[in-house]
Amino acid sequence: MIRRFVIALAIAAAAVTLPHGSLGAQQDARAFNVYLDCSGVYCDQQFFRTEIVSVNWVRERTAADVHVLVTVQPTGGGGERYSLAFIGQNKFAGVVDTLAYNAPQAATDDETRRALARKLQLGLVRYLARTSSGDQLAVTYTPVKSTDSSGATATRDPWNAWVFSVSANGNGNREENYSGLYANGRVAANRVTDAWKTSLSIGENYNESRFSFDGDKSLFVQRSYSANLLQVKSLGEHWSAGVKGNFNSSTYLNQRASTRLTPTVEYDLFPYKESTRRQLRFQYGVGISSFSYYDTTVFNKLKETLPVQVFSTAFSQRQTWGSLNAGVDAVSYLSDLSRRKLTYSLGGDVRIFKGLSVNFYSVYQSIHDQFYIPKEGITRDRALLRQSQQSTRFSQFFFVGLNYSFGSVLNNVVNPRFGGGDGGGGFFFSQ
Repeated sequence: MIRRFVIALAIAAAAVTLPHGSLGAQQDARAFNVYLDCSGVYCDQQFFRTEIVSVNWVRERTAADVHVLVTVQPTGGGGERYSLAFIGQNKFAGVVDTLAYNAPQAATDDETRRALARKLQLGLVRYLARTSSGDQLAVTYTPVKSTDSSGATATRDPWNAWVFSVSANGNGNREENYSGLYANGRVAANRVTDAWKTSLSIGENYNESRFSFDGDKSLFVQRSYSANLLQVKSLGEHWSAGVKGNFNSSTYLNQRASTRLTPTVEYDLFPYKESTRRQLRFQYGVGISSFSYYDTTVFNKLKETLPVQVFSTAFSQRQTWGSLNAGVDAVSYLSDLSRRKLTYSLGGDVRIFKGLSVNFYSVYQSIHDQFYIPKEGITRDRALLRQSQQSTRFSQFFFVGLNYSFGSVLNNVVNPRFGGGDGGGGFFFSQ
C-alpha cells in the first residue's frame, strides 16, 4: 500500500511543478551566504529572514561564508544568556567574533527575537564591510538587484527551491506480561517561493501492544497511513488560492481509505509580509470526500462519496506583551449539513506584569460526523485500550500554567559548575 502512495505522490509532484515554469532561481543579489545554527534554541528563523535582508540565508553549513552558532545558558537571575559565535568560512576564513545577549527572566518571545536580530545585524557588519556591499551600509540596508553595479552576484539554486526531508523513529518497552512497540516514518518535499508554495508528504504510524493475563495472550495493532498535498498560488498581499488534498487510512477510525480534495481560497486581513507579527486569515473550500471502511458502518455503508465544504479562520498576534492564537475550523457535508465537525482553539503566553506570566491552550470539538463507526460496535478491550474510536458528541483538551519569579534581575553571571546556572544538575541520576 505504501508503494502506491509513493507512486501517486510522484505523479502529483510532476504535475504541480508545471505551473512554476523555469524559475531560474534568480533572487536579489545579496552580499554573502549565512548559515544560522540555532538547533535547540528559541529561534524564529522566518522572522530573521524577513528582518535581515542584506545577506543570503542558506540551509547547508558548508555553503555558508559565515556560520553563526547560537547557544544558550541559564543565568543566576533566572534569565538566559545567548552567545552568538560568528565563524568566517571560505572568503572570510579566520574572521571570527562573538556577541552575547542577556535575556531577563520575564522577556517575551517577541522581545527575545528582536534583541537577537539586532545582535545578528551588528555581528554581520564586519563581514559586510569587507564586501563591495559595504558601500550600501547605513542605518538601514537596501537590497541591491543583480542588474546593479555593486559587484555582488545573483544567487543560483540548483535545487530550484525544493527541500526534501526523510524521518523515522520508534520506541519500545517490555515487561514480563506486556510489550509495546511504536514506529513511524515520514517523507516530505516542500518548495516555497514568492509566487508558489508546494508541500507533499507521506507517512505511516504503527502501534503494537501485547498482553498476557492469567495465561491468556492478546495482541492489539493500531496502524495508519497518510499522504498530503498542498499547492498554493500567491495573488497579492492579502489573497491566495490553492488546492488541498489528503489521503488517510486508519484502523482506529475504521477507515480503509479516506480521500479529500478541496480547491480553497484564503484572505488575510493583514498583509502577508506582517505574518510574523500578526495574522487574521479566512479560508473557504469546496470539494469531494471519498471513504471506504474496514467494517460496515452504522449507516450500512462500506464506501461512499460526499460533497464537502471547509471553512477556517485563524488569528495570531505576537507583541512585547506575549503571544495569542485563536482559531475556528468547520467541516460539513453538503448532502447532509447535520454531518459536521466544529473545532475551536485558543492559546497564549501572556505577561501580566513584571515577573508574572500565564500560558494556556485549549481545544474543543463539536463532533457530528462519525458516520464511520462500525455497525457491530467494538469490544470492551478495544474501547479501554483506545484501539477504536467510540461514538462521542464532543472532545476537549486544555492546560494552563502560571509562572511568577522575583528577586535580583541584575545577575548576568553564568556558572556552569554541576550543570545549569542555579546549582541544578543534569548529568546525575539517583533513586
